[in-house]
Amino acid sequence: MSWRVIWIGVLFLGLLSCDSFVLKKENKEDIVKDRLNKLNWHDVEQPPFFNSCKNRAEEELEICFQQTITQHIQEHLAKQSFSVNTAIEDTIWIPLLITKDSEILLQDFELPDIIISEIPNLKDLLKEGISTLPEVAPAHTRSTPVTALYKLPLVIRIN
Repeated sequence: MSWRVIWIGVLFLGLLSCDSFVLKKENKEDIVKDRLNKLNWHDVEQPPFFNSCKNRAEEELEICFQQTITQHIQEHLAKQSFSVNTAIEDTIWIPLLITKDSEILLQDFELPDIIISEIPNLKDLLKEGISTLPEVAPAHTRSTPVTALYKLPLVIRIN
């Protein structure tokens, strides 16, 4: 008699716990949205790059990207003539936003007072130089194009 009670109890508990064994059917779109929300969009797996950097090794892409921008801006500024009253030797950090749509945008930043007084149109010259950069491929995280912010140093030496 006691075995019968135990078996009935086990059967009863088994029937009550069946709800926890039912698999929940999830929508594929919900799963993708959930995983995209969990991604850290600030970590870039593949940096943006220019076509001239395309055949470089993965670890060289970011260096090539930075060198291409730096060289392009230096060449653009070298075409300008500057007349200053005080010698300038300073480094400014240029914040560039590379969008997932392959746009390069100069973000707002502060210039030292000496540069503002001696080269008041420097920001305009930088915007002009950046607008003439070649086409860029956006940064990627898990094969998805993402927007990335880069701060590149620009050394200014004018005697």
